[in-house]
Amino acid sequence: MQLPIELDRHLAEPLQNQLYEQLRALIISKRLKPNSRLIATRFLAESLGVSRTTVLLAYERLIAEGYVETRPAVGTFVCGTLPDIVPTCAAAPHSVEVLPQSELRPPVFLGPSPPALPERRPLIDFWNGPDFRIFPLRTWQRITQHVLECFGKGLSQVSPVSGVPPLKQAISEWLASHRGIVVDPEQVIVVTGCQQAHHIAAQMFLRRGDRVVVEWPCPEAVSHLFDSLGAVQCAVPVDENGIDVDHLPSGPVTLAYVTPSHQNPLGGTLPTDRRERLIQWARQAGAYLIDNHCDGECRYRGMGPPSLKSLDPYGLVLCSGSFASNLGAGLRLGYLVVPQELVPSAVAVKTLLDQGNPWLEQMVLAEFIASGEYDRHLRRVRKVYMERRDCLIGRLQRHFGEPQLFGTDAGYHVTWLLPSEFPSASVVQDLARQRGIGIYTINTKGPLSHVPCHYASNALVLGYSSLDERQIQEGVDGLAAVLMEHRRKAAG
Repeated sequence: MQLPIELDRHLAEPLQNQLYEQLRALIISKRLKPNSRLIATRFLAESLGVSRTTVLLAYERLIAEGYVETRPAVGTFVCGTLPDIVPTCAAAPHSVEVLPQSELRPPVFLGPSPPALPERRPLIDFWNGPDFRIFPLRTWQRITQHVLECFGKGLSQVSPVSGVPPLKQAISEWLASHRGIVVDPEQVIVVTGCQQAHHIAAQMFLRRGDRVVVEWPCPEAVSHLFDSLGAVQCAVPVDENGIDVDHLPSGPVTLAYVTPSHQNPLGGTLPTDRRERLIQWARQAGAYLIDNHCDGECRYRGMGPPSLKSLDPYGLVLCSGSFASNLGAGLRLGYLVVPQELVPSAVAVKTLLDQGNPWLEQMVLAEFIASGEYDRHLRRVRKVYMERRDCLIGRLQRHFGEPQLFGTDAGYHVTWLLPSEFPSASVVQDLARQRGIGIYTINTKGPLSHVPCHYASNALVLGYSSLDERQIQEGVDGLAAVLMEHRRKAAG
C-alpha cells in the first residue's frame, strides 16, 4: 500500500504529529476506508525514512482517539465506526460567491453523452448487429497464441500510429480483391472504428462555417461530429436507392458523407449512374467524399456496383470501414483509405487523437485476414444471415401480404415502410415493446432534427442478424398479434 504522506523535517512540528495529522485526514476523507488494513509500522517507517518509534507513537494516538484499532495476530485496521468529528475551518472575513467553472467558461460543444446500455433488453430484439455465437473464437485464440509465440516482443515496442505494416498490407490486398480498390498499404490508416476515421477526415478539411453534405437520414454520431466542428450541414434526402443526387446543393462544399454500398439506415444501394454523377458533382463543388462502406461485405445478390473510389479519376474519395460490424462490436478496429498526397496530414491528425491502436489486436487481425480465415468467416456469415433474412421476409409476407421493404440485398437489417392504414412507426414500436419485442424507428434526432424526413413516421428498422429463425418467427408473430389487437381496440 502506498500512502500519500510527505513529512517535512524543516518544520518545528514533530514528525510524529505530522504523520498523525496526515493519517487522520486520510481516514476522515475515506481515502483510507473503514476496516481497511494499515501498513505495518516497520514498513511504513522504512518507506518514510523515519524511526519505527515515530510511527508507533502516531499509531498509538490514532488508537487512543478511536480512529484505528489493533486486531491481535492480524494487524492494525481503520475502525469500522469513526468517532464524531467536528469539522474546523477558518472563518472567512466576508462571504464570496463562488461560481462553478462551467459558468465561468462554458464548454464549446454540448453534444450528447453516449447512449446508456439498457438495463434489460427485450426478449426478442430486432437489433442490427453481428451474432456473437458465430464468432470464430477457437480460430482467434489459435492465431493469438501464434502471434504471441512468434512476435511477442512487439508488445514492448512502439507501434506506428497509422497501423502495423502487416495489417495495412492485409487490408490493402483485401480491398483490391473484394472491392476493386487498388491502393498502396501506406494509404491505409488503421483506426478505432469508423467514427474515428470520420473524425480524422473532418479534422483534415473542415473549418468553422464550411459546408458539409450528409445523407438524410444519417447516423446521429456523424451529424454530431460535424456539428462539433462548427460545420454547416446540408441534408440531402435519400430514397430506396440511396442519396438523391438531384438534390445536391450548388456552390462550394468542403466534404460529403455518403454510404453508397448500403445506405445507413434505409439500406439502399446507390446505382452506378448516381455514383458517377456524385463524383462529378464533388469535382465541381470542390468537395472530398467520405465513402463509409457500411455493412457492404454481407451482400446476398450479385456483386453490386463498382466502388465509388474505383470510379473516381480525381482522387476525391476517402474510404472508411470497420471490422467490428462482421466480427463483433468489441473489436474496435477499422480503416481509413486516403489519397497518397493526404497521407502525412491524416497521420498527423491521427497522432493528435492517439498514439496508435493496440499492437496485439492488429497483429491477430492481420493474420486472420492474410490466412483467409476472414473470407471463410464472411462466407459463413452470409449464409447464416441470408437464411435469417429470408425467414424474416417470409414471416412478414405471411402476416402482412407483400410488405414494402428496403435494403434486402445486403447488410444486417431491412427497413419496412408501413402501409398507410397502420399506426405510426413510433406507436408500433411502443406496442411491440410492451410485448417484449424490440423494433426500431428511423432516428432523426441530433443537430438535423428540424429537417423533415419522409421516413420518420412510417418506417421500421428490423435487424435479423442477431436472432435465430425461431426467434424471428416468434417476434413477427408477436408483432402481428399486437397490431391486430390494436386495430380491434381502435374499431371497438
